[in-house]
Amino acid sequence: MKKTTLLVVCTVLISVIGTAQKATDLINESIVAIGGKQNFYNLANVNYDLEYRTPPGDNAITLLAHETYAFDGELSHSIYKEHSLTGANGKVIEGYDGTDAWVTFDGVISADEKANGVARFLRKTNYYWFAMFFKLADQGVNHELLEDQKVNGVDYHRVKITFGDKVGDAQDTYVVYINKETKVIDQFLFTVVGFGITDPFLMTFEYETIDGIKIPSKRKYIQADWEGKVLGKEYTHTNWTNIKFNTAIDKSIFKKPAQ
Repeated sequence: MKKTTLLVVCTVLISVIGTAQKATDLINESIVAIGGKQNFYNLANVNYDLEYRTPPGDNAITLLAHETYAFDGELSHSIYKEHSLTGANGKVIEGYDGTDAWVTFDGVISADEKANGVARFLRKTNYYWFAMFFKLADQGVNHELLEDQKVNGVDYHRVKITFGDKVGDAQDTYVVYINKETKVIDQFLFTVVGFGITDPFLMTFEYETIDGIKIPSKRKYIQADWEGKVLGKEYTHTNWTNIKFNTAIDKSIFKKPAQ
């Protein structure tokens, strides 16, 4: 009886380890398919124009900005043309130096707790969105193989992504859809735990290739269920344009200005 129980436990463990490894292999293949992790990080930095618009309404959000990131340290900086989350009419600049986030309004450093919280969320989130597919193999990221699914006639592997307790400010859940033919991620489900949202959104996108890297630069998302069925009525749109890698940047822009 004990031998039988031990055999069953061993069989289950082997199966779990095997499916987890397959999930990790699929993620690694997807990273290669969009240009390769090392090739991406060798580009050192990126700057681009960001347009983010939620559906119209009383709580609509519009963000128009020029973003700059340095990959070493995940440093982040943004100069806004429009920033409806702050309610500010003047010039808004946000930065993240790898540890602390900050925001200035018309050149004056803000001590407002809410504004600084928004700045930290956007600086870390916007960087993550841009580098996300290359970060899915980072230490502390967990991969779980789910059942395959066909979407609009295309066959997909699905991998559930979760994060260790000390990975990031909030531990969201993702389900990525990996195209069986091309190996690239065509869409994914995600939560926004930092804003208390645990029901998923579905993100779809179009790629463009810059310096050998596929970038999901034209994006939209909408409320969905965990099987990818759309539940919402209107999409939030995000566009990244004028993307330039490996330019000469002054890293002092990421540091918090003096009071």
